[in-house]
Amino acid sequence: MKHTFLRAALLFIHASGFCSAAGIITGEDVRGVKGESVTFATSLEPSAESFLALTWSFNRTTNIITSTSTDVVGKGYESRIALNKQTGSLVLSNLTEEDSGEYELTIFPYGGQQLQGSATLKVLTLVSKPSVSCPDPVLIEGQSVKLTCDADSFVSRVWTKDGKAVVSGDRFSFHDGNRLYFKVFYFSSYWCRLIADGPEKVNLTSPLQGYYAEGSEVVLTCSASSRPAASFHWFHNGAVHPGTGAELRLMDIQMNQSGNYSCQAFNNRTLRYEASQSAAVNVLGRLGRKW
Repeated sequence: MKHTFLRAALLFIHASGFCSAAGIITGEDVRGVKGESVTFATSLEPSAESFLALTWSFNRTTNIITSTSTDVVGKGYESRIALNKQTGSLVLSNLTEEDSGEYELTIFPYGGQQLQGSATLKVLTLVSKPSVSCPDPVLIEGQSVKLTCDADSFVSRVWTKDGKAVVSGDRFSFHDGNRLYFKVFYFSSYWCRLIADGPEKVNLTSPLQGYYAEGSEVVLTCSASSRPAASFHWFHNGAVHPGTGAELRLMDIQMNQSGNYSCQAFNNRTLRYEASQSAAVNVLGRLGRKW
């Protein structure tokens, strides 16, 4: 009976109007660290009374929580979320890579239009401990200072101040990927985190023509977004090809090399693989006849 009432209430309010509030979730792209927590904050002012109904969903299909007079928490989220019923903000803890995706918030206020917003979460992997250096152990208020974050591998660096991400602006600036410049105004704790990311957006580039003359040269190129840089492996008709590296160069190509080629990117920090789309290579006989 309780579920029937909830469904009726949602359908009734939906018919009364809809307002897509672009700023209801502050930040469309949210980043979190594997094993830690992330907050999906909203731009709504705290209200003395809770909303009539509120829902958070994952990838448009999975219910995280539906909150009315009671809360219905989705499977797998029972001990991982904290909901602020005055603002709609959500804290998600114990992050895993599977939590990466789109999060959607829908709010049904009392006597108002439906509000909706979405954000995309990307869960990153924390890697080895970096070394942070400060040029002067004693700093004076108003003095400019440079902090340097060094690491043994090319990974993403995230600076935080008192537990919150540092954003480039009037007081802060970033240089060369690992140096933070700012002016000292009061005592704060600054941290540098090294984060591995990817691979994703794996793309295979091949020549425009689909047919090649026997004896010609064919060059395939593979790229991926990855920190640190990904290594690549190649496949021919689903079987492992001996070629490695971002470029596969097929010299003096023969007809038995026709088929579908694909590449696979691997990040040795996140231990993740990602495959590309396949590209067809068709080799014609020297007289132009395909055997």
